[in-house]
Amino acid sequence: MKAEVRESASRKRIYFATRDLLIMAVLSGIGGVLSTYVGYLGNLLNRLFGVPFGAGQFVAGLHVFWIILAAGLVRRPGAATIVGLLKGVVELLTGSTHGVAIVLVSLVQGLVADLVILLMRRHGSLVYSIAGGLSAASNVIVFQLLYFSGAPLGYILFICVLALISGALFGGLFLSGVLDLVGEAGLLRLRSGRQYEKAGAGPAGSEAKRKRPAWLKIIVVSLIIVAFSAGAIYYYAVVFEPPWLGPQCRVEGKVENEFAFSLSRFAAVEKTIVAELKGQVTYVPPQEYTGIPVKEILKEAAPLPEATVLRVIATDGYEVEFDLEKAMADEQMVLIEEEDMLRLIAGNYEGGYWVKLVSRFKVE
Repeated sequence: MKAEVRESASRKRIYFATRDLLIMAVLSGIGGVLSTYVGYLGNLLNRLFGVPFGAGQFVAGLHVFWIILAAGLVRRPGAATIVGLLKGVVELLTGSTHGVAIVLVSLVQGLVADLVILLMRRHGSLVYSIAGGLSAASNVIVFQLLYFSGAPLGYILFICVLALISGALFGGLFLSGVLDLVGEAGLLRLRSGRQYEKAGAGPAGSEAKRKRPAWLKIIVVSLIIVAFSAGAIYYYAVVFEPPWLGPQCRVEGKVENEFAFSLSRFAAVEKTIVAELKGQVTYVPPQEYTGIPVKEILKEAAPLPEATVLRVIATDGYEVEFDLEKAMADEQMVLIEEEDMLRLIAGNYEGGYWVKLVSRFKVE
C-alpha cells in the first residue's frame, strides 16, 4: 500500500508527461521550419504594398499558431514558453533572416501566451484569441527595441494592430477549430483540470462537442494545410538558399555568362560611394558604403541584346526590378557585404530598392 502511495506521489511530481514533451518537440520543429516560409510570405506582402517592412504582419498569427497550439494540447503553464524558445532555435538553425534575434522574439511570444492563459485561468476560443493577438504583436515591439528603424510611432502602432488581428484569427479562432477537430476525431485526448473546467474542457463539454459533425471542419483544415504545405515545398525547393553556403550571388537569365560569385572576385574594382536611404518609413543619413559596382558584375555577365530588366532577388523571396540600361550606367549602385550577407545599395532609388540578403541577379 505504501509503495503504491509513493508511486502515485512520484507520478504527480512529473510536470510534463512523455506525451507532452513529444507534442512540444514536434510542434517546435514544424513551427520553426515553416516560420521561415511565413517570413517569405511576409516579404511578398511588403513588396505588394511597397513598404520595406510591416505589411507581413498580416501573417504574423501563423508564427504563434504553433506556440498556442502546444499550450492548448499540453495545458500546463510553461508549455508555450518552452515551445517558443525551441521554435526560435529551429528558425535560427534553418536560416532565419533575423539571425539570433529570432530566438528572443519567439521566446517572448511564448511568455506572453503563457502569461495570458495563466492570468485568465482557463482555455477556450476567447483566451486563445487574446493570447494569440498579444503574442503576435509582441514581435513588433521586440524588433523595434532591438533594431530601432526610425519609423513613425503611428506606423509602429498600425503594424502592431495588424499583428494583433492576425494573431487573434490564426492563433485564436482557427486554432480553436483545430483543437475541436482533434478532440472530435479522437486523435488526442485533451487534458482537463479544475482551472480549465470553466471553459467546458471537462468530460461533459468534450462529449457534447463530439456529437457535432466534423466533416466540414476536416475539409476546411485539410485545404488550408495542403495549400500552406504546397507553398512551403515550393519555397524550400525553388527560393530558399541555405545560409551556411556563405554570402554568394548568382547572375543568370539572358546573359552570355551565367556565374556565381563572392565579392572577393571583383576586389580590383571595389568602390566607395556616399548614399542616403530615403524610405517610406525609414531614413538613414548619408554615409559611406564600400562594395562592388553592379555595372561591373553585369559587364562580366554580358547581357544579351534583347534583355531589358534586372531583377535583384533575396534569399527570403523579396525582389525588386531595375531598368537594365540604367543599372549598367549607375555609379551609385553597389553590392556590399554586411553582417555575413550581401546587400544592394541603390543610392539613386528609395529605400525599398536597398535589398538585403541578395542571392541572385536575374537578367530578363
